[in-house]
Amino acid sequence: MLGWILHRDYWKQGYGTEFAKTLLKFGFEELKLHRIYATCNTENYGSYRVMEKCGMRREAHFIKNRFGRVDDKEVWYDEYHYAMLDEEWKNANT
Repeated sequence: MLGWILHRDYWKQGYGTEFAKTLLKFGFEELKLHRIYATCNTENYGSYRVMEKCGMRREAHFIKNRFGRVDDKEVWYDEYHYAMLDEEWKNANT
Protein backbone atom coordinates (compact mmCIF):
# COMPACT_ATOMS: atom_id res chain seq x y z
CA MET A 1 0.00 0.00 0.00
CA LEU A 2 1.19 3.49 -0.86
CA GLY A 3 0.39 6.58 1.13
CA TRP A 4 1.62 10.14 1.43
CA ILE A 5 1.15 13.44 3.16
CA LEU A 6 2.60 16.57 1.60
CA HIS A 7 2.67 20.01 3.19
CA ARG A 8 0.29 22.45 1.48
CA ASP A 9 3.20 24.73 0.51
CA TYR A 10 4.41 22.03 -1.93
CA TRP A 11 1.11 21.09 -3.60
CA LYS A 12 0.74 21.37 -7.39
CA GLN A 13 4.48 21.28 -8.07
CA GLY A 14 4.76 17.69 -9.30
CA TYR A 15 6.36 16.32 -6.14
CA GLY A 16 3.51 13.91 -5.41
CA THR A 17 3.65 12.34 -8.86
CA GLU A 18 7.44 12.13 -8.68
CA PHE A 19 7.55 10.34 -5.33
CA ALA A 20 4.61 8.06 -6.16
CA LYS A 21 6.27 6.94 -9.42
CA THR A 22 9.51 6.35 -7.52
CA LEU A 23 7.71 4.23 -4.92
CA LEU A 24 5.94 2.23 -7.64
CA LYS A 25 9.24 1.64 -9.42
CA PHE A 26 10.91 0.53 -6.20
CA GLY A 27 8.00 -1.77 -5.32
CA PHE A 28 7.82 -3.47 -8.70
CA GLU A 29 11.46 -3.48 -9.76
CA GLU A 30 13.32 -3.93 -6.47
CA LEU A 31 10.84 -5.64 -4.16
CA LYS A 32 9.23 -7.63 -7.01
CA LEU A 33 5.71 -6.93 -5.71
CA HIS A 34 2.73 -8.25 -7.67
CA ARG A 35 0.24 -5.51 -6.79
CA ILE A 36 0.37 -2.05 -5.20
CA TYR A 37 -2.66 -0.07 -4.10
CA ALA A 38 -3.51 3.28 -2.54
CA THR A 39 -6.65 4.87 -1.15
CA CYS A 40 -7.85 8.42 -0.62
CA ASN A 41 -10.83 10.52 0.35
CA THR A 42 -12.96 11.06 -2.79
CA GLU A 43 -12.78 14.80 -2.22
CA ASN A 44 -8.96 14.76 -2.29
CA TYR A 45 -8.49 15.68 -5.94
CA GLY A 46 -4.72 16.04 -5.56
CA SER A 47 -4.22 12.50 -4.30
CA TYR A 48 -6.35 10.74 -6.85
CA ARG A 49 -4.83 12.80 -9.68
CA VAL A 50 -1.37 11.68 -8.53
CA MET A 51 -2.52 8.05 -8.71
CA GLU A 52 -4.02 8.55 -12.16
CA LYS A 53 -0.90 10.31 -13.47
CA CYS A 54 1.14 7.32 -12.31
CA GLY A 55 -1.04 4.95 -14.31
CA MET A 56 -2.91 3.46 -11.37
CA ARG A 57 -6.51 2.51 -12.09
CA ARG A 58 -9.53 3.27 -9.93
CA GLU A 59 -10.93 -0.05 -8.76
CA ALA A 60 -13.57 1.01 -6.27
CA HIS A 61 -15.58 3.81 -4.75
CA PHE A 62 -16.52 2.92 -1.17
CA ILE A 63 -19.38 4.93 0.33
CA LYS A 64 -18.87 6.24 3.88
CA ASN A 65 -16.12 3.66 4.27
CA ARG A 66 -13.68 5.46 6.54
CA PHE A 67 -14.12 7.37 9.77
CA GLY A 68 -11.69 10.18 10.38
CA ARG A 69 -10.97 13.87 10.49
CA VAL A 70 -11.93 16.04 7.56
CA ASP A 71 -10.92 19.60 8.33
CA ASP A 72 -11.97 20.05 11.97
CA LYS A 73 -14.76 17.42 12.09
CA GLU A 74 -14.83 13.68 12.58
CA VAL A 75 -17.02 12.16 9.87
CA TRP A 76 -17.60 9.07 7.77
CA TYR A 77 -16.24 9.79 4.29
CA ASP A 78 -16.16 8.13 0.89
CA GLU A 79 -12.95 6.55 -0.31
CA TYR A 80 -11.43 5.73 -3.71
CA HIS A 81 -9.29 2.64 -4.13
CA TYR A 82 -6.61 2.65 -6.87
CA ALA A 83 -4.21 -0.14 -7.85
CA MET A 84 -1.59 -1.28 -10.31
CA LEU A 85 -0.27 -4.74 -11.16
CA ASP A 86 3.36 -5.53 -11.93
CA GLU A 87 2.40 -6.42 -15.52
CA GLU A 88 0.74 -3.03 -15.95
CA TRP A 89 3.88 -1.33 -14.63
CA LYS A 90 6.08 -3.33 -17.04
CA ASN A 91 3.83 -2.57 -20.03
CA ALA A 92 3.82 1.16 -19.25
CA ASN A 93 7.59 1.35 -18.61
CA THR A 94 9.19 -0.72 -21.35
